[in-house]
Amino acid sequence: MQPNYFSIEIFLILIIVYFTTFILSKNKIRLIVIHRKIWNLLLLITFCLSGLLGILLVIQSNYEIIIPLNSEILIWYAHLSVSVFLIGLFHLAWHFKYFANIFKKENIIFDKEHKSKQILKEKKSGKFKISKTDFLVIFILGFVTLISQVILLREFLSIFNGNELVIGIILCNWMLITGFGAYVGKHFHRIKNILKIIIPALFVLALLPIIIVFLINYLKNIVYPIGTMISLIQILYSSFVLLLPFCFTAGLLFTLISRYFSDKYEENLISKIYGYEAIGSIVGGLLFNFLLIYILSTFQILTLISVVSLTILFVFANKVGKYFLAYSGVFITVGIVLLNFSFDLDKEVKSFLYVNQNIEFIQDTPFGNLVITKQQDQFNYFENSNLLFTTNSILENEEAVHYAMLQHKNPKKVLLISGGISGMTEEILKYNVERIDYVEINPAIIDLGKKYTNALNSIRINSIVKDPRIFLKSIDSLYDVILINLPEPYTMQINRYYTIEFFTEIKNHLNDSGVVATSLSSTENYLSEEAQNINSILYHTIKQIFLNILIINGGKNYFIFSDCGLSIDIPNLVKSKEINNVYVNQYYLDTLTMQQRSDFILSKLKDDVDINTDFEPKAYFHQLLFWLSHFDFNYFIIIGIAVFIFVIIFWKLNPITFGIFAAGFSASSFEMILILAFQIFFGYIYQTIGIVITIFMLGLAIGALLHKKILKHIDYNSFLKTQILIFIYSILVPVVLILFKNIAAVNFVLQLFLGLMIFVIALLVGIQFSIASKIQVENISKSAGVLYGVDLLGSAISILVLILFLIPILGIIYVGFIIAILDLLSIFICVINRKRYLGN
Repeated sequence: MQPNYFSIEIFLILIIVYFTTFILSKNKIRLIVIHRKIWNLLLLITFCLSGLLGILLVIQSNYEIIIPLNSEILIWYAHLSVSVFLIGLFHLAWHFKYFANIFKKENIIFDKEHKSKQILKEKKSGKFKISKTDFLVIFILGFVTLISQVILLREFLSIFNGNELVIGIILCNWMLITGFGAYVGKHFHRIKNILKIIIPALFVLALLPIIIVFLINYLKNIVYPIGTMISLIQILYSSFVLLLPFCFTAGLLFTLISRYFSDKYEENLISKIYGYEAIGSIVGGLLFNFLLIYILSTFQILTLISVVSLTILFVFANKVGKYFLAYSGVFITVGIVLLNFSFDLDKEVKSFLYVNQNIEFIQDTPFGNLVITKQQDQFNYFENSNLLFTTNSILENEEAVHYAMLQHKNPKKVLLISGGISGMTEEILKYNVERIDYVEINPAIIDLGKKYTNALNSIRINSIVKDPRIFLKSIDSLYDVILINLPEPYTMQINRYYTIEFFTEIKNHLNDSGVVATSLSSTENYLSEEAQNINSILYHTIKQIFLNILIINGGKNYFIFSDCGLSIDIPNLVKSKEINNVYVNQYYLDTLTMQQRSDFILSKLKDDVDINTDFEPKAYFHQLLFWLSHFDFNYFIIIGIAVFIFVIIFWKLNPITFGIFAAGFSASSFEMILILAFQIFFGYIYQTIGIVITIFMLGLAIGALLHKKILKHIDYNSFLKTQILIFIYSILVPVVLILFKNIAAVNFVLQLFLGLMIFVIALLVGIQFSIASKIQVENISKSAGVLYGVDLLGSAISILVLILFLIPILGIIYVGFIIAILDLLSIFICVINRKRYLGN
């Protein structure tokens, strides 16, 4: 039996007792002496006892002497060792200056005047650089913020079963709150010792992500009862409340850090801090996307970034003489690490979501969080809290397979897109097939299937890990039946599997008598306006490519399509082929009823609908409306609020701040557009999104840090010219996308060009932000707070408006021209105010 250790309890008790005696002794010399005597005595006792017990354990191990109560000795030895280690840290805190000076060759005390002369001398020589410790403090702001943003976004998506609209709401809240924090920071300019706010705020920033992830999972089923649909407004205010402390602190820190280091180095360093923060984001993004997500769980990643952050802050706090804060960070770090070693935090926290279910397996993957739970004898498979399937979903598997397979006389080669481990492969194998190509985008799902099911055991099953569209482009194979078992087009990413371009690719891989199946939610007795639109769009999109379409209503609306004849007489088809099914058979189904349901759906379909395409995701837009129709709220209020904010911005901002607003709007919009373009051209590749974000942050960093080398003059004219370049860029992007859409470009060339486009817009925005920070004639706090806040405000509004309205309604191509209008307006405002600013 494994001994029970109480390391966490001992750690917490000692921390509480230490800080109690410390607080009681504060400012009273006599009590300080007593405080130290207590802890010196405890160190002596624990050291001697742990040493004695250690000797006993060595004797037993080396000489094989049987010592009574051996397991109890081991437990006490472990507990005393933990105590010695922690009390030793307390003593290190008391005598840190002594230990620090051991490693210094000499102590040089610079007064303020000497520091100023040294900095001035370095500036004149052109070798002026910010110190490594100061750089790391700025770096860690971007590092923590970027990784936390990705993790919190993933957690919110998991809780809210999200799509791009949910992403837009969360990112909008993130940027609004961060921008507000930066703006509030401008009012702190009267505080002389700004470090007393900066250091505690950085400590809070390092720890808050762990707390927020816990609260997201813990509160979900308390605030929203199990089974209820969460509305857009509930998502809006829930994410706002949870993000408020972290994002506000992050925004506030940008302004305060800008002021502190600008004062310290006697130079306007706003643009440098903007660039250094971007470097932190680059490193954080690369680490998360290409390493951490593959080897660590969510709480392990959060622990790692907390430890890294607190280590850097420990060095910085000691350097500026904030010893209490420095060592508080050490104790907190040790506590977080011990907590992670003592508990499986991911499993414990996720258990709040899966009430009355035992979690058998949990894993974070680049595509989402996978969980397997068990209820009695049933296993449930979840991805981002969405139920993928259960081990008893026989009816769904039979319908998804047999309605299509029965239409083909002798199917030999089958392509299955997703859903294989649910049991669909077992249904397909009831036919005399030679090969099943089973494609999943997430490799972890296939690994789960091999470990927990028998669905992939047959040698006739060829499991493939790849985006289905990339897979189809990479092969020449022809199939008899293609089964598409994907969710409805509730995201723009999934919408790619319901477009005319995808169905064209599907047809190119079908034999002459080939059959295809896909599905939407069931509409057995009633089709709402939104459901009519979605079904009509899919029907007419397929009709552009295939001659015959059959809609069979069951657990879903199954669309069966082919250029050959199709029959709805499923009972007789099952009987003639002697397929042994539980539900899809001549006893359970009735042909007349199936025909009536099919005719009912067909009679409700509209003719005057748009075709769903990659660049104009109409199915996604109407699926979005279908989801929103479940809630009694007028979403035009959001449009009204956005318009009101824009009018206020237009009225209040000066030409420089409005230019930064427009630049932030443009940059975020084109980042989103080009990510979607990558998905359309090359399929969904997780690493690609990481690369896109990294390229974007790299452009920002280079623009902010090297703007002096790129530009001859830093003035209002340079600001105006940069705005004109952004306008030209806005016109060129849709034109380039149209060209690439209509020509067959080499993949590498197209990827390189799209990457260059992302880099260019980020570079321009980085340069423009840097110019604005130099020509905005205000104190550092106000300039940093206003510019950073306005930049993020533009980004926030662009993401919400882009995802909610512009892309779904207008399509990707036309959005670029809309953005160009805003940039043109910014140029117009700059031109008419040119004389006013030329003197500055």
